[in-house]
Amino acid sequence: MPTSIAFLLLSTLLLSFTFHASGLTLIQLPRNKRTLTFRSGQQLIYRNSLSSASLPPTLKTGDICLLKTFPDPQGQYDDIGIGVYNEESMYAIRILAHHNSELYKTLEGGELTDEEIVYSIFSRKLRAAQSSRLSLGLPSPSTDSYRLLNGEGDGLSGLSLDVYGPTLTVAMSSAAYVEIHKETIMRCLKDVLECEDVVWKRTENRLMQDGFVGEEEEEVVVERKEQNIILENGIKYYIQPVGSQKTGFYTDQRSNRELVSGLAEGKTVLDLCCFVGAFSLNAAVNGGAKKCTGVDSSKDAVAAAQENAELNGVDNCEFIAMGIEAYMKDAISRGLEYDIVILDPPKLAPTVKSLERASRKYHALNRDALKLVNKKSGGVLMTCTCSSAMSTMNGGQYFLNTIQRASLAAGREITLHGRSHAAACHSTSPLEGSSNYLTAALIGVAAEE
Repeated sequence: MPTSIAFLLLSTLLLSFTFHASGLTLIQLPRNKRTLTFRSGQQLIYRNSLSSASLPPTLKTGDICLLKTFPDPQGQYDDIGIGVYNEESMYAIRILAHHNSELYKTLEGGELTDEEIVYSIFSRKLRAAQSSRLSLGLPSPSTDSYRLLNGEGDGLSGLSLDVYGPTLTVAMSSAAYVEIHKETIMRCLKDVLECEDVVWKRTENRLMQDGFVGEEEEEVVVERKEQNIILENGIKYYIQPVGSQKTGFYTDQRSNRELVSGLAEGKTVLDLCCFVGAFSLNAAVNGGAKKCTGVDSSKDAVAAAQENAELNGVDNCEFIAMGIEAYMKDAISRGLEYDIVILDPPKLAPTVKSLERASRKYHALNRDALKLVNKKSGGVLMTCTCSSAMSTMNGGQYFLNTIQRASLAAGREITLHGRSHAAACHSTSPLEGSSNYLTAALIGVAAEE
């Protein structure tokens, strides 16, 4: 073996098991097409992209590491970034700071502990997220509740934050490293955001997939208020994020609610899976709807919707506690019709494997919803999916094909007016397509001649 090649192999092996001058554990990755995506900005490194020789034996889940490529024939290395390692997850490394950022340049040369690095990265990215939302006009006089930080979209994979007026809710802790470094992250949230309340919630199924199996914990709350009033699109809502469904209010549909309100003047509206009544109230308060009917299987949600209607002085909204399938079948049998129907069911396809079964459910729901659109004058159906698998399959065409088949079964002629997604504050990474989970299709339904 030529001396130069032997030296290169030896140096590569030695460097794979050393600590960088910064004190960080060094992980080296091959320079090839598979790794080009995360060298170009992708945040999630899959396990099959790692060479087993590049992993120091002492490395454990939650450890902060320095990422570089293996040397080229001239012994030169490419910087990749700073990440956090997971020994169980299919995401072996989540990159928290890429090599071309000022943050990386600051941290790479310093001698900091893992906790100091986590605090520095989170504080920098939280401030960047605040600046980004300010550029979107958030908060505003009409909206004080929004997604402040959205995982990969804001460069912090595994964590999402919703702001509700003076209350901060950690809506989604979904990565093992976030739980491992929770104390540091909580301190950072309080210092940077200067929030009155902090609520920490776990997404248990995602954490299990990430290899984290911790003891069940009660939601961590700092200076909790029993109830809060928030503002979105000029409409007030009571929320109670502790012990409620997810965060107690979904901010991702804000722009779609605005869209519906612009169509609602003088119209009758059916709001299926209404939760706390946000679509109905936008149509009634901002849109001037004639009458809104909200339906949800949860009695607690319906009670909250009624309270929100009273809070806003609305008397033309009714809310019914009933399964939407049963309600639609009863409404069809009684000949009820609506100018606008909103269908916003919970996640029906949690994985790609469940798509076929879920598509049958979406088909049945959309078929019956279309039957309830005004037959004499026609109308509009806004139908939604919050399943990433459904929204992203075949570029979203899978969902639209399901709606088209439902229209044939319903005997209604339809056209697609447009597709929209989550509100702009739910930022996404251009390289992480699966994070685009929400699709709202605005369907025109023709009158029956």
